[in-house]
Amino acid sequence: MGTPLRVLFVNTGILGHRSVARLIRQAIAVDPSIAAEHLDLSAGLTTGERIARRLRTLGPRPGGVAGALTMARYRHEMDAGVRAARRIAALERAGRAFDVVHFHTQAAAWASLGRMRRTPSIVSIDITQRLASLEAPPGLARRDYAPGAARDRRVFRAAAAIVATSRWAADDLISDLPDAAAKVRVMPYPVPLDGFGAGWAEERRARQKSRPVSVLFVGGDFARKGGAELLAAWRAGDFASRARLIVVTEAEIGEGALPPGVEVRRGVRAYTPEWFALWRQADVFAMPTRGEAFGMVYQEAAAAGLPSIGTAINAIPEIVADGETGILVPPGDIGALKDALARLVSSPETRGEMGIAARRRIEAAGSITTYGERLARLIHEAAGR
Repeated sequence: MGTPLRVLFVNTGILGHRSVARLIRQAIAVDPSIAAEHLDLSAGLTTGERIARRLRTLGPRPGGVAGALTMARYRHEMDAGVRAARRIAALERAGRAFDVVHFHTQAAAWASLGRMRRTPSIVSIDITQRLASLEAPPGLARRDYAPGAARDRRVFRAAAAIVATSRWAADDLISDLPDAAAKVRVMPYPVPLDGFGAGWAEERRARQKSRPVSVLFVGGDFARKGGAELLAAWRAGDFASRARLIVVTEAEIGEGALPPGVEVRRGVRAYTPEWFALWRQADVFAMPTRGEAFGMVYQEAAAAGLPSIGTAINAIPEIVADGETGILVPPGDIGALKDALARLVSSPETRGEMGIAARRRIEAAGSITTYGERLARLIHEAAGR
């Protein structure tokens, strides 16, 4: 076997991207043809980096008219790109060299266009700027995404390959930049299946008459993930007499006004024993989100052998097969959400069938081993170019 390819994986480290970095690390670690180094842009910030970030992002935050007028969104994303470029340069000054650079997500590559032309680079995305802008109100707030979209196009043109986590994101990128179509690969995130027991479905079947049905919600951004709608549907359906709802979030939600049968869990970190235990003890997963770039949590629900209640938006229908592995409802539709909860709470047979189908589907599509093999092939192709 020849000398391994030296590959640098650069990850923004924000929101769920840290989990993605962990999965990529696991997926690629077993391949002897790749010598990987990983760079988390949110970890180990120096005093100088903190000061620079404060100066670059000073002023109004993204999301409003004031932010749009000061290009706040662009400056926040460029901060990650500049930090990435400087850290890569520091590694090279220390004697490291790389055959391929993998950026997740595109903002991490914003200040590295010259480097991308010298070193074959792969850019991983879960959403485009245009799709993200559709969640903002029309007007200046939506146009705030335009400078970032222009920067993204330069990154996509410089990339040797582009990985989109969904067909939804890939199609939008290609419609905006047709000449990039040949570079795009659709590769959904993998799932650490080994942490989720294949026998959990049988455990649920055995205990179904001994306790109330357990519905699980997991979402840090409680409002955007549809938490308020879920509580309203729970209250409207009067589910407390036959089920319980476990809400895993860090958001403040006015717990004194929670409907009966609802319990809030805080401080639960992903992939910890407590986190896995919650998935194991659940019977249904429900997250009627109003905005989602991809929806890894639906994959995790499938790995746990759970039917999911989600919304028929964005990439979610690629993960949850409506009527087969779960139920999809229109966002904000309390009545449809209540009916979906009632259907799954009242029917252990439906829960069991959908949960088993979800586990089979994710085993076929979400294997870390399969993802690692596909990513390794793409890295070698990029290096060859």
